[in-house]
Amino acid sequence: MMRGPGLLFRLTCLVAGMASAAPGFAQDTVDPTALIVEAKALCAADAESDACTLASDRSAALMANMVAEAGNTRDRGAFIDLVRPLLTDRSPQVRTAAAYALAKFKPDETDTPVLKSLLADPVSNVRAGAWAAAALSADPAARLVKRRIPERPESTGYEPDPAPLDPSALGFALPDGAAFLWLAADERAKGQAQFLLPTAPEATLATLAPLTPRPALSVADLVEADPATGALVAGFLDPQIYGDPMVLVLDPADDLPLRLAVVYRDLVFGQTGLAVIFGDARSLVPPKVDTPDITFAPDGTTDPEGNRAALLAASGIKPDAPRDETELFLSVIAAGGFGADGYLEVYPHGAYATEAQAILDGPRLILEDVSFTDAEDITVRFQNLPAGASASLQILSVAEDYATMAGQFQPDATSATTVLQVAGLLSPGVHLLQAEVSTADGPDSIFLSQDFSITPGMAELALEKTEFSPGEPMAIRFSGMPGDAQDYVATAAAGAPNTSYVAYVYTDSQREGSTTLTAPTTPGAYELRAFFREDETTLRASLPFTVAGTVAPQGTVTPTPGDPAPEARATLVLDKTRYAPGEMITVTFADMFGDGQDYVATAPAGSSNGIYLQYAYTKGEREGTATLPAPPTAGDYELRAFFREDEAILRASVAFTVE
Repeated sequence: MMRGPGLLFRLTCLVAGMASAAPGFAQDTVDPTALIVEAKALCAADAESDACTLASDRSAALMANMVAEAGNTRDRGAFIDLVRPLLTDRSPQVRTAAAYALAKFKPDETDTPVLKSLLADPVSNVRAGAWAAAALSADPAARLVKRRIPERPESTGYEPDPAPLDPSALGFALPDGAAFLWLAADERAKGQAQFLLPTAPEATLATLAPLTPRPALSVADLVEADPATGALVAGFLDPQIYGDPMVLVLDPADDLPLRLAVVYRDLVFGQTGLAVIFGDARSLVPPKVDTPDITFAPDGTTDPEGNRAALLAASGIKPDAPRDETELFLSVIAAGGFGADGYLEVYPHGAYATEAQAILDGPRLILEDVSFTDAEDITVRFQNLPAGASASLQILSVAEDYATMAGQFQPDATSATTVLQVAGLLSPGVHLLQAEVSTADGPDSIFLSQDFSITPGMAELALEKTEFSPGEPMAIRFSGMPGDAQDYVATAAAGAPNTSYVAYVYTDSQREGSTTLTAPTTPGAYELRAFFREDETTLRASLPFTVAGTVAPQGTVTPTPGDPAPEARATLVLDKTRYAPGEMITVTFADMFGDGQDYVATAPAGSSNGIYLQYAYTKGEREGTATLPAPPTAGDYELRAFFREDEAILRASVAFTVE
């Protein structure tokens, strides 16, 4: 059905706003006001006519295109108030475009309610856009969606979703009001279906209780009592997402396997959540049924391609071009011109050859790739710059308002290359490289941009063997590190959280090299782990090993017999008394007890013995040196010594300052 004058007014505002706020903004050759007036007249004559439908769809496509271009400007102040009303537009195309534009403008807490409603939209493309916007919001409550659903949900089109699954496959009737959570639809392939319910968790549990004679357990209790079964629900242990989840265990029956019904308070959506998990991980995705798309031309005849052609025409797409060519050229446009040369290699005389060549002949900002790891620097190339031009470069994080890095660059020719030293500076996510090119003979600047993504870089670890004796030295090889002073490798119990460790050692700012750690003294299964820049949120490498036996081989560190005397004290000497934040501290120690668990540590001045910031074992040596990083925050601190990991007695202390 044709939209009312509100859509016309908003579209006119967008066009006028773009023209005034973004000089050189590429407007569509179609007059949007005229197009909507025409569509409005057709629909006023016959709201159910094919001509009305076609004109309405074309106006929606044009609106979506304009909204997308508004988002590409990243001009939050000029456009965000124009885009926000379109989040609830009748057209799924417009809602989708508005969500992605909002993501580029950085939503705030005022946008969170509508974004949460869009996360349950019946159209997959809308949900994907809402996820992108929520994940980049300044509101922590909205960003929780990324912890709830780590990957952007699949976008399959602008039609409402089909049936999510065969309800009978669950083996029981869902409680009244249960709505399938499409954001978690990918989990169906692994035997899990998630739902949202309007009833409280306690009422939902009471409804499901007759399905099993077993009482409901907390997920934590099930994980502890039955680790094998508990592993199926361990992902629900995040209290900031799921509160205190409870689980009902449904025994196998007929052709149904063991099933787990997890009931929780979904703190992202503010409703009760229900997850049904099949123990055999069978697929719950219903068989796909292919149905042809059928639309109608204005004369009433069926025209499968007519609607698509009309929609694409508003975006400058050539309806007569082969589909493969169109899709390839669209990918070039979406990548900011990246791949235009590849298009011409495949289609030298193609439908978009002229447009692709124009991209190549104009000023270009070229990245060697569209995705980099957070341990890499980025090489940038300019081509076809005007003679004597200069460029101002900046990288913007889509999730932040400020430039992550910025700088001036003076090309010495029309084509030039520079390296942006960003290793360790850019967080994973989508970023925008912007260049403002100032010409020598004109007042107007040329603006170039290129989106790229940063992904977590991975390291590699190697051990000479997989089994060690308690306390035995372990020779470690590492590579793929970013070379930061805070990179380290650590030993930890197998399966322990990333923040848990037995011992660790810094890699001395090396990208690759070797180091040693002492094997844990307690037999068991362990992991060797690598982390970048003391960031335990991302595990960069993991290598399993075991500790077995009771006697360490010849030449290894063995515990010193007896207990240290209560009055025994060590001596500590620092290389200086004042350090910059993060600067490496070298401490010379003497009169240590000589045990493999002796260590030195940094701590805030005056804090209790159990408080520490960084520590290093002295490797069973009575005297020697150790290095630790200075705390990152200015203030007064102490470097302390303890014997045998016993914080009851402070064996030595020396003060230092970070400034």
